[in-house]
Amino acid sequence: MRRKFKSAIIIIFLITHFVNITLAQNSKSLYNIIAGRDGFSSFDGKNYISIQVYLNNNSNDTLYYQGADCYNLLFSINRNPYFHLADDICHRSKYLKTVIAPHRAQKMELYLAMDKTPDRNVAILIKMNLNKFIIGKAKNSKEVLYGNLSDSVVLHYNINHQAYWPKDEFEILDKKERFILPDKDIYLLTDVDRKLYTLTVEKAKIGVPVDTTIMTIENNKPKKVRTVMVPLTLHNNSEDTLRFYTMTCSWYTFFGTNGSGISLPSWGCEKNIPEIVNVAPHKEYKRNLNINYYPYVKSGTRYRISMSLLKVPGNAKLTWNFWPDEYVRFNKIWSNEITIP
Repeated sequence: MRRKFKSAIIIIFLITHFVNITLAQNSKSLYNIIAGRDGFSSFDGKNYISIQVYLNNNSNDTLYYQGADCYNLLFSINRNPYFHLADDICHRSKYLKTVIAPHRAQKMELYLAMDKTPDRNVAILIKMNLNKFIIGKAKNSKEVLYGNLSDSVVLHYNINHQAYWPKDEFEILDKKERFILPDKDIYLLTDVDRKLYTLTVEKAKIGVPVDTTIMTIENNKPKKVRTVMVPLTLHNNSEDTLRFYTMTCSWYTFFGTNGSGISLPSWGCEKNIPEIVNVAPHKEYKRNLNINYYPYVKSGTRYRISMSLLKVPGNAKLTWNFWPDEYVRFNKIWSNEITIP
């Protein structure tokens, strides 16, 4: 029992330490890496653990650096008995001169091979040597900046060798992802935009909470909640047509709240593709949202609803290289405040 308690304390310390390192790195560095979500991948008959890593260019200048067409070549991880960077996927790969625009990121996928299945949580320290090309010098000149850029993730396994996601994992990842710059040239809202495009809830038309049972993402078990219908309106107060991205089925991912235990339901999609919505000048876009209140949310709690407004720049058309629900952490606008009766 004491051993389990001690292990839990160590893991909590490691997670907190790694998140703090990431936040400090973001506030000080011209360039930094952020390790995001992990998952599973399979190709060529082999299984891998995949980890998303973003290289942020926080500077006002374009970054030219030595990249690769197989990202495993650019990274190293700490030695451990469970995982190593897969070296069999890069045997025909090569290094490339890579460009990242100012205040943009490059999204990369790392693949780990498993040496044996863990029976405990495994902290993975990811390091990258950033070789920056210096403009105006010899073509192949480069410079190592800051030594290693680094960030960490924790891969979660229980004593039965089963992978799992703890309840607070989503909160930890959301906290880190706030500091990931866009890896696509998406339009970022200006202060003027935020005055022209506003979000309101007509409180008089909010429905009556209804007892509902939902399936939770964390453990796929039924949970009792109260669900209420909230009418939301996006106002285009500008003189031009507003065009923004959404998804045909998973449109709910563009909305959120700032209240703990107050969330939107999610659902599976058989068909789900990007689409563009048009709102004429001085017109509105309306959505009725079902909002779930968890049992511990008390009467009198106040919250707001957010919408990620991914504006389509100019006359751009839908592109299959752009999957908009991957960028809902950007361009959030907020509604007026709602009070739970």
